[in-house]
Amino acid sequence: MQPRYQLLSGHVPISRLVSRAYATAVPTPTPAPAVKNPLQRRKGGDLGSHLPKHVIPKDAFIPAYPYGDHALFKQANRGLYGHQMIQFGNNVSEKSETKTRRVWKPNVLSKSLYSVALKKKIKLRITSKVLKIVDREGGLDEYLLKDNEHRLKELGPLGWALRWTLLQQPEVIGRMRSEAVALGLPQSLIDSQWPTREMLASQKTTRQALVKVSDMIPEEYEGTAEDDAAELATPEDFELAAAETSDVFPLHISEKRVASAAKLEYIKAMRAAKRYLTRDLVDSEEAGIKIAFLRAEYREEASQRNKETHAKRLDEQFSAADLVAVREKHELPASLLDDDVKRIAYNQWRRAEIERAGSYEAWRDGVRAAKAAGFAAKPDAAGFEAVGHETKKAQYADEISEAENASTNQDLDAVKRKSLVEALKKAERAIRARSTEGAEADSSTGRRRTGGEDAYVKATIANVRARGAAGVLKGLEGGKKAEGDAWAALVNANDQADERRVGA
Repeated sequence: MQPRYQLLSGHVPISRLVSRAYATAVPTPTPAPAVKNPLQRRKGGDLGSHLPKHVIPKDAFIPAYPYGDHALFKQANRGLYGHQMIQFGNNVSEKSETKTRRVWKPNVLSKSLYSVALKKKIKLRITSKVLKIVDREGGLDEYLLKDNEHRLKELGPLGWALRWTLLQQPEVIGRMRSEAVALGLPQSLIDSQWPTREMLASQKTTRQALVKVSDMIPEEYEGTAEDDAAELATPEDFELAAAETSDVFPLHISEKRVASAAKLEYIKAMRAAKRYLTRDLVDSEEAGIKIAFLRAEYREEASQRNKETHAKRLDEQFSAADLVAVREKHELPASLLDDDVKRIAYNQWRRAEIERAGSYEAWRDGVRAAKAAGFAAKPDAAGFEAVGHETKKAQYADEISEAENASTNQDLDAVKRKSLVEALKKAERAIRARSTEGAEADSSTGRRRTGGEDAYVKATIANVRARGAAGVLKGLEGGKKAEGDAWAALVNANDQADERRVGA
């Protein structure tokens, strides 16, 4: 009988019976292994292999690499190459001394190295020379954190970003602080250079409590000043506003930026229209929206002048000694700019004035009464106010009429006629969007936003898409007339669009 069939005869080996009876009668605990299982998953760390783009925070502001990117061997920007790059030379024959061109490429490996501070394995493109240095230094963290000029030069952009990521970890911050203490550096310098997370959180909380006065201002009064929305404007918004007046809308402006700029534009226009209607400068809400878009540039200029005037007032109100006293009182960091300290001092003064008045409404009414009394003290103030109000109302009506007839008025300058037509188109989109019912909470600001805001953003994006398509078609027609080849014009237009997207 073959060996594999011997156990099929119905007989059980005696050794199995003995071992089973012994296990049932006397249970013995399993002894712990002398050596830990190397395949067991470690606690407190992620042993998965992560690419650097998944380890480096995407929304973090990383300082620029002081030595710049590699211009000749660009793949070294995406790995740890340690100054190694492709080299060119000749193979020289021993007999005929014939030279043959050849290249020497660095030995680039794809390795997953474990970071103790990040508790992750990072998959890197690393040369064999740098890998030996990492082993000699004692790990990836030690290689990246070594404070040496030569080491910083060989890190490259990727190593610099990984080094910055490591320096944000609490363990590394504690290590740097202990080394600074051992060197005898003053504690104030250590706290400013290597602040802990608790210090940053306390500074952020203190700064928010000092700067914000919104907790004393009712919600219905928030954002009524003309410069509130202007403070949110960015250079991209001005680029977008200038691009909308051109024939071909630039393709490098993404729809996300278009939506953000359109949202801000709609909010500012609705606030301005509400002010015009409250002050009886227009007869209807539609007219207020039209004049709000027509006078957008004037409001931006006025807002900038108000900011400059406010800055001068702060300079006159608070001296250098006052700023020093504010810094010492609230224990502000030395890195905080004087403008921020002035803003903090002004908000504290304003908070004290509101508390002395009893409420924000009482303080606001007192400020307005003081301004009105100063204006009334001037000669012929009442007559000037009445005449000025009627004159401004008639001026706004004339501006609206001029914009409505701008498309057919050939006496106007071409640039002005174009800007008036564009502003009126925006106003018409806003009027149509304003009729949208409903309101919902905005997740980014916490305030309620109307449905008209979303409708205006969608209409603006649709207009941008139409302008982009029209610009491409216009370019195709120009290429066809110039070269007579529509396919070549289409290829050129697509190449230009791709270059713009890459450049963005």
